[in-house]
Amino acid sequence: MKDFKRVTLQDVAKAAEVSYASVSAVLNGKDGQSIRVGAKTKEKILECAARLGYVPNMVARKLKSGNNSLLAVFTYEQMFPVESLNEYYRFFVGIQESAEKHGYDILILNNRPTEENSSRIVLADGAVMMGVNRDDKGVERLVKNNFPLVFVGRREVAGVQTHWVTFDYRTVIAELVAHLRPLCKTGSLIYVEAMEAEHEPRRDKRTYLLESAQKADLDVIIVEADGKNHLDEQAWAQVLEHQVVVFDRLFLLDSFERQLKKRGLTLGSDVRGAVLEDDWQGSHQNWTRWTNQRLELGSLAVEHLSALLSDVPLESLKKLTPLYLIIAESSALH
Repeated sequence: MKDFKRVTLQDVAKAAEVSYASVSAVLNGKDGQSIRVGAKTKEKILECAARLGYVPNMVARKLKSGNNSLLAVFTYEQMFPVESLNEYYRFFVGIQESAEKHGYDILILNNRPTEENSSRIVLADGAVMMGVNRDDKGVERLVKNNFPLVFVGRREVAGVQTHWVTFDYRTVIAELVAHLRPLCKTGSLIYVEAMEAEHEPRRDKRTYLLESAQKADLDVIIVEADGKNHLDEQAWAQVLEHQVVVFDRLFLLDSFERQLKKRGLTLGSDVRGAVLEDDWQGSHQNWTRWTNQRLELGSLAVEHLSALLSDVPLESLKKLTPLYLIIAESSALH
């Protein structure tokens, strides 16, 4: 991983179809001094530099020698998770603690719409990537240039090999299904998914739920909540018929509880339920769920990135972070 392909000023000049002097002036911060570059030409140079992944020679040499001691933490979310109430906060804490243990400083980047966004990430030796709304073209370009990346969560990008760590969804979902099976008097349960894009975590949770349910001789009826996280009347009829419901996302629970209350129903007796997520908000302790291991997964991502930078075989490291089932009153056995 130390054979990083350096992009030169000549490469940028060729791609932008402008002179070397113009590229040098723009990328070395001397535009308007020894040479003046027009706004459109400058924009084209910056776009080509970002697309090619250009970094200044000094940094590129450090990347090549492996002596930079700097890890980028990149999130595609609009706000970086520095507040404890952010969904990604504990991932970041785990990354930060593990990076410090390995002697790395952290370069924090997020998805701000700037021309230099793609090139800034390679100021570091490698990067930990968070968030599902990623730029696959940017990832592909970095991977093909041998830039070390590790995703928090399984991420697949067509045409390149991605490195990632994720939660052990399969094991904990199998435990959950085994817990719920005696409650499913009709031999079926309802699975409610949020109305959102189809990313790897959503597919994985659904796959493992269906897999475990099949082994338990249990049918799964999949429904989708609407844009306001509500269930329509048809879905409610199914919930009331089968009386066991599982949600894929935590943010669906508040709406469901309000609808339960309006119908005069009680969670844990009239309807049993669980959620395929941890209670990262600390506001749904009455729901059966799994433990919050986000810090551990963030730390594991840095372990993998450190191994990539040290040419340590990734096969020697675990790839999955265990999750532990918490059975609460929402699915209590009576």
